[in-house]
Amino acid sequence: MPRSTFVFFCSMFVVILFASASILDAPEMPGGLEAFEEDFFKEMTECTTALASGFATPDGRPLLWKNRDVGNSNQEYHYVDDGRIPFIGLTYRNEDTFQYYAGVNAVGFAVENSNSYNLGRAAGGNGWGWGDDDGEIQALALATCRTVDDFQVLLDSLDNAEGRTLNSNYGTFDAFGGAAMFETEGFEYFRHDAADAPDGYLVRSNFSYSGDGLDNRPNYWGPNRHDRAFNLFKSAVDDNQLTPEFVIQRVMRNLAATDMNDYDLPYRNFYEGNEFGVIPNGETVCRASTASIFVAQGVREGEHPDNSIIWALTGNPYGTITTPLWVRAGSVPEEHDGLNSSRICDNALDIKRWVTEGGGVNTFKLCNDAGTGYWDWMFPVEHSVFERVENFRNSPNFSPDRLEAFQNLIARQIADSIENWQPTFNAHEIAEPVFWDNKVVLHWEPIENDGLGRDGSPRGFNVFRNSSPFREGDSGERLAYVEDHQFTDDIPLSGGAYYRVEVVY
Repeated sequence: MPRSTFVFFCSMFVVILFASASILDAPEMPGGLEAFEEDFFKEMTECTTALASGFATPDGRPLLWKNRDVGNSNQEYHYVDDGRIPFIGLTYRNEDTFQYYAGVNAVGFAVENSNSYNLGRAAGGNGWGWGDDDGEIQALALATCRTVDDFQVLLDSLDNAEGRTLNSNYGTFDAFGGAAMFETEGFEYFRHDAADAPDGYLVRSNFSYSGDGLDNRPNYWGPNRHDRAFNLFKSAVDDNQLTPEFVIQRVMRNLAATDMNDYDLPYRNFYEGNEFGVIPNGETVCRASTASIFVAQGVREGEHPDNSIIWALTGNPYGTITTPLWVRAGSVPEEHDGLNSSRICDNALDIKRWVTEGGGVNTFKLCNDAGTGYWDWMFPVEHSVFERVENFRNSPNFSPDRLEAFQNLIARQIADSIENWQPTFNAHEIAEPVFWDNKVVLHWEPIENDGLGRDGSPRGFNVFRNSSPFREGDSGERLAYVEDHQFTDDIPLSGGAYYRVEVVY
């Protein structure tokens, strides 16, 4: 079927093998259940972030990025106007306790954070209670701060009062050239201005440069995530390519595991004990626990704060696609803030479940030689979003009054596109062929859904044959296209063969 700008249908396949097969035992969990639980809960509270001053970007606008890695995968963006400074903030689905974990306000101030695990003690409790207070701090900052210096004053007030209950790295920028990271513990903080960094950018995962233990960083601090993101930012700055599109497509979706110096997709190898083509996603920048992404693009000095953009992504990076949000629009599209959930987030979670296999991501489902992987389709669609936004902003007919309609249109088209995409998938079914009159007759069960749990009736089936077992990425010899659930191989290979049936939508 032909491609269109936003909706594209591709095939999916069921593996049917003519050969004896053994059932493999499930691998033992390394380190036992106790170690697994420790790693699991640490993974649920980790994020990767970066801040770039206007000196580091081609257009002179600052950038602020956060991959939000948390256990609750239901994420939304909200528009908030309670009589103070209006803002758009990232939070949990149906959150109503005024806690936000990244955002931009109407005067061009932006903030996000990551937990820090190598700073001094945090306060036992404060005016917000005894739980983590990063959400309250950022909500208050978005509603009251106009500049990075205002945020520092806010931190001073907390130092002088009851302190902070969660040690964090806060990234901030404003519409007046300010861009700084604040590494905060209970009653003290350390400010790092992006303009003072050698290349104008700062990267943090879950440790602080002002903290202890930098020579021996444990995995749950995210050393691989930090180093990978830092090096990618470095290469982008050197090539004058540090843009929102670079951050979203090259950094926040990076799948390089520990000690993986480089990789191509699909990954045509075995990584440690994983299946062929599967990369473990516990310590990568793009992780199983990444629930949403925030990329804010600020303004140059003298430019109106209305031009600040949030490149919003709700849902896991495997499946979500960015759409623009402007505070000036005065709302957030229902695809990011629906009555019960974010539709984009829900659809992205379907994709995440489909590409995840055995504690990692099956890279052949993202990209493959046939061009039928999800990212094969997604990246061009997302690139078109960036192009449309740029054309819209530079149009002679541009008006801030059109922002709401434009952002709503993009969000609706993206949600519809993800929802209508149909995958290539392995059902891992093994069927016994029927031998009849020196022929091989294959039968397979009707396909009732598209692999994402959605109903879908296929147009037909492509049948492939191979002399050796099919591996991810193998195509074999195409024998026929049929519309029913049976195929007869009139001239079978001597010694047997392997067959694959590809479902065509």
